[in-house]
Amino acid sequence: MLKAPVRVQLVAAALMWLIGSTILLVRGAGYVHLGDHWIWWAITAGLIIGIVKAHLLLDKTARKAVERIYDRGRASIFGFFSIKSWLLIVVMMGSGITLRRIFTNPTGIGAGLMGTLYLAVGFALLTADRVFWRAVFSAESADEAFVEADSAEQAAVEG
Repeated sequence: MLKAPVRVQLVAAALMWLIGSTILLVRGAGYVHLGDHWIWWAITAGLIIGIVKAHLLLDKTARKAVERIYDRGRASIFGFFSIKSWLLIVVMMGSGITLRRIFTNPTGIGAGLMGTLYLAVGFALLTADRVFWRAVFSAESADEAFVEADSAEQAAVEG
């Protein structure tokens, strides 16, 4: 199994949230058309809902993920999120696909609601992603500590 240091796992998690937020923001912008009179309401609502969601829910989730990465230390690159988190990601993706297929008419109000929803979740992920990036740039000492611990463990095994 490919083991990665703490900093690599933190970067992977941060990039995962950044890519997810980018996809949602681009998709949300695609539903909100510039010619529509309600565009600014959709963008403003998405931004406000997203920031509130980030502060009330996703910041805590991101902090838990960072703690998990630190607690695991040097570990599998794919384990930076718990199984529960990966399952939640799958459920959220499936829900988005289902909503798009059932609810959205690209020329009707459904597009505006979907656009607002995608923008809200995208803004929330992007806002909360700062938790991962802060951890990335403060993880150097943690990585050094894990390298020293791995060296000491290896020396004990050999000696």
